[in-house]
Amino acid sequence: MNWVFSISRKRKAAIILGIVFLVVLVKNRMDYYDVHKLAKSFATVYEDRLVVESYIYKLSELLYQKKQMLDNCAVSDNITDLKTQVSSYDADISMLMSQYKLTKLTEKEDEVFQDLEVNIGSIAALQSQYLSQLEIDAVSPVILLSLNDQFLSVAGKLEQLSDIQLAEGRMLNEQSQKIVAGNEVLTQFELALLIGLGLIIQVLIFTSRTLSIPKFKNANLN
Repeated sequence: MNWVFSISRKRKAAIILGIVFLVVLVKNRMDYYDVHKLAKSFATVYEDRLVVESYIYKLSELLYQKKQMLDNCAVSDNITDLKTQVSSYDADISMLMSQYKLTKLTEKEDEVFQDLEVNIGSIAALQSQYLSQLEIDAVSPVILLSLNDQFLSVAGKLEQLSDIQLAEGRMLNEQSQKIVAGNEVLTQFELALLIGLGLIIQVLIFTSRTLSIPKFKNANLN
């Protein structure tokens, strides 16, 4: 009857090895999925948050410098040179806005960004009127007030966009922490399961030895 026990033990061993294979396979796929999610999260933090934050900083600098130049210009200045400098600022601002628009925007971010585009467009129209009036020495105080209001509005929109980057970055960090924590739990479970299966295999091996019936030679035949 030893062959019956042998077949039974082999069947049990095959089932255990099959379970081990499935556990390792499932864990491997889950690890791949988690690594993919982490990579995507890190890419989003860099491409859509850190890079965008640099765009916001550069936009703030360019708009501030342009505002300072417009505030300090006078009738005696060379208007042609002023227009050239303003055009240079506008070109750099337009390029940054285009680059910003290519990034992945949240619903709220897209809303604020569209408002920012409107404000920047209003500044461009007002500054054109302002420079034309400056050229003929007939600057309207209303134009200056409107320009100042638009610059203040732009500063507020840029601050809102910066806050959104911080909030989104914080959320992505929390998601990454959850992925890592979940992976650690699964790793511990996998380790415990493998240890348990290893013990079962040891028990099967030990049992197979105890079930083996030794054959002794008949001493009376000698």
